[in-house]
Amino acid sequence: MKRRTKSYDGSRPIATGSLTREVGGFLLDQVNQTFVEGDVIPAGTLARRDETTRKVLIIKTAKVKAIDESDAKIVTLESDAFIGPIFAVGDKVLKTVSGTYANAPSITAISDTANGYIVTLSAAIDGLAVGDVLQGVYKNGSNNAAIYKANCVVVTDTLVREDGNETIVDVCADTMQYAIYERRILPVVSAQKDTTGVYLSENPHIRFTQLQ
Repeated sequence: MKRRTKSYDGSRPIATGSLTREVGGFLLDQVNQTFVEGDVIPAGTLARRDETTRKVLIIKTAKVKAIDESDAKIVTLESDAFIGPIFAVGDKVLKTVSGTYANAPSITAISDTANGYIVTLSAAIDGLAVGDVLQGVYKNGSNNAAIYKANCVVVTDTLVREDGNETIVDVCADTMQYAIYERRILPVVSAQKDTTGVYLSENPHIRFTQLQ
């Protein structure tokens, strides 16, 4: 896989206070998901930790910034000096998670340059518009497309190490009296939240705020 190095300038808080790291640490699951060496998983990214395997799955999302007028398969995703998408070639993505995994479009190419983070899809997504969120999907037991449900957040920017090396991921599973600045992290879709829209549905100890 071609290396695509990405780093961010400076830092900014992703929560209203200091987040507590889960004791023992976790490793990035690079078997059930694909990552690119040198990519950075931004702080605040939703994740799913497994206490038994001590592995972490990353919730991959990105907001659509532009769609090529002549080819709807070419999509520019939002990124800035602090956060950027973490998709890899081969990832399956959808706007609305439904249907079979096989029918979900896959990412065939990624260009992450000064001109923007541009992905090319194997097929156009019906109804996709600027401002929509692309979600990475996996194949569930019924061969349908599904999303991993988050139960924690990544605490710090995490560099993906080369294949064969272990990438350590620090996560927070309880924001306590603090909250995550939702507008400063990768998009959080409604399916990840409870009915209030304030907490993760899989972990009510993770709270969000719409403050800037």
